[in-house]
Amino acid sequence: MDDPAAIATYYQLDSSRPAVMTVGGLRAYAALDRRDPARRLIALQSRPELPPRSRTLMRLGAAPVPHALTPLDQGPGRDPAGQEGWFILCVAPPGPALSASMGTPPRPWSETEAIQALLKPAATALHALAQRGVTHRAIRPDNLFRSGPGEPVTLGPFWAAPPASLQPNVFEPPYVAMCLPAGRGEGTAADDVYALGAVLLWCVLGGPPAWSEPSGLLWRKLALGSLPALAAGSTLSTAFQELLRLMLAEDPDHRPTPELLMAPDQARSRRLATRPTPRATRPLQVGNVACSTARELAHALCVQPEAGMALIRSGAMDGWLRRVLGDGQLAVLAEKMIASAADAETDEQRRNAGILMRVAWALDPLIPLIWRGIALFPDGLGSALAAAQAAGQAVVCANLEELVMFDVITFWSALQTKRTDLDALRQETRDWRAWLVARGAMGGAKRLSYALNPLLTCGSALLAGRAVARLADLLPALELSAAVADRKRPPVDAHVAAFVAARADATLLADIGQLEGFTTLPERISVLRLFARLQSRLHPAPLPALAAWLLESRLVDLEQWRNLHTRKSVGAKLAEAASAGQIGTMLNIAQDEFALAADRAGAAAAAGRAVAIAEELAALAAGSSRRQDNAERLAYDVAAGAGLLALLLAAVTLGLGP
Repeated sequence: MDDPAAIATYYQLDSSRPAVMTVGGLRAYAALDRRDPARRLIALQSRPELPPRSRTLMRLGAAPVPHALTPLDQGPGRDPAGQEGWFILCVAPPGPALSASMGTPPRPWSETEAIQALLKPAATALHALAQRGVTHRAIRPDNLFRSGPGEPVTLGPFWAAPPASLQPNVFEPPYVAMCLPAGRGEGTAADDVYALGAVLLWCVLGGPPAWSEPSGLLWRKLALGSLPALAAGSTLSTAFQELLRLMLAEDPDHRPTPELLMAPDQARSRRLATRPTPRATRPLQVGNVACSTARELAHALCVQPEAGMALIRSGAMDGWLRRVLGDGQLAVLAEKMIASAADAETDEQRRNAGILMRVAWALDPLIPLIWRGIALFPDGLGSALAAAQAAGQAVVCANLEELVMFDVITFWSALQTKRTDLDALRQETRDWRAWLVARGAMGGAKRLSYALNPLLTCGSALLAGRAVARLADLLPALELSAAVADRKRPPVDAHVAAFVAARADATLLADIGQLEGFTTLPERISVLRLFARLQSRLHPAPLPALAAWLLESRLVDLEQWRNLHTRKSVGAKLAEAASAGQIGTMLNIAQDEFALAADRAGAAAAAGRAVAIAEELAALAAGSSRRQDNAERLAYDVAAGAGLLALLLAAVTLGLGP
């Protein structure tokens, strides 16, 4: 990019204002709109391992949402240190985050202030988002902003990272908090209502000292319920407690909608007929976890899978459910789940994982998909895989791939349909499996990760640190990287191939073919064809550095041209096309079938002439041998005749003597 500070078309980093800050857990920089320099903007830099929410960005567009920061534009850019990244621009927050504005010592909010300044504006924003089919999933104190005391809050950025991936567990329902942070999925408006309820309570209790989020908080939520676990020892009005009881309900179906929360008095008027969670008279020990409720046991199976399987095999869990918890129906359901898993899988490890997944669902239908000790929701698979790949977590990656390969996601979704469209998911998982098993460099786990994360930047080292999330940006980035590249190797690796396969349309992929490798002549030509098609369709401007890189990496085998003069001529033409930056011209020269046929015909004719000459030489050699024999015989005869003549002359001479 020509301007180091430029982002997208109209924006750039603003060096006249503080360079770096943290907004919603992400690095942010002051930015300006070249069309309106007085406008206060920020540019949020996404993390490479946590790609932005592309579907959310697409649905939001640039239309504002009341009481929420919404994106204006996005694109690659460079931070003040010169490092390239992916930036999303939005209006600057109206003031500091709630987490930084509670004062010292912290000033608890009144219940009235919490409702007027936080609940009502936040509910308005969530209702507007729901109308666009979008969830927020990032409601927490460091991502809520206001200009001053008594002013309404503004919901912070929620589109620059996977949903709920930066959320502390305290602000998430237990069934979400137990998931991989990047695998929590889009969720529903009910999840946002829960987070908003937790923040309401946080503000009324006084902010930072209220919770330190100890590791046991999740277990207390499972055992006691969210409101008793979070509000223990506090004094709240009955009306406020009733509102929080609804917002923090364990079942998302029991929480009020954002639209209802816009009128809190109406929301409080709802009455829920809920039964208290049954508790066992004696806990069941699962590893180092003591479980007194079925929900606790379901979660324990996730975090202690080996100990859980031991209890299932020994029958201890069945006995505890029947005799201690006193729930024979739950025991029967768990037994059916165990039998179905045993019938569905022959591999022992996958069978055990399937048993734990099914039994956990039987114990708590709200629980996420559990597989080999990890939990996630299906729509969080892509971001979870990207995060695990970036962190080098090979075991987690293998387990996530297994979910796709053996259709575990579809089976789980058939059990739990509240958060998924089963028919649509079946088609999606078929595509996922096809990408995962595809042969060659354009398939596999990398292809799956790029396909499921449309704004995941390409991880190829060939790009020399440049942020490429869109296919159209690939060739310009390689053009710039050519200056520092090892040009003996082609400008494509497994990441580039998988990235192209995930971003390209079907016609382009059919045109290119499958990249199996980069060693044989057809494979090398397919690489050249790839870049020629990309330049033709996405970047018609000259690419001389990339073209030279392609030429120097010996993708074109000049040795196939047998005629030395033609070989030199083709080499000169390739060099000329590379200098002009026209990869398509290089491809046409390299695979000119008429010229190659003429060269092959010429080579065949030359070979034929060589054979004829050899035969003539052989014939000449054979004829010379016969002439030598005849000459020897003739010389012998001549010599013999000369001897006889000499004897005759001698005799005559003697007879005529005196």
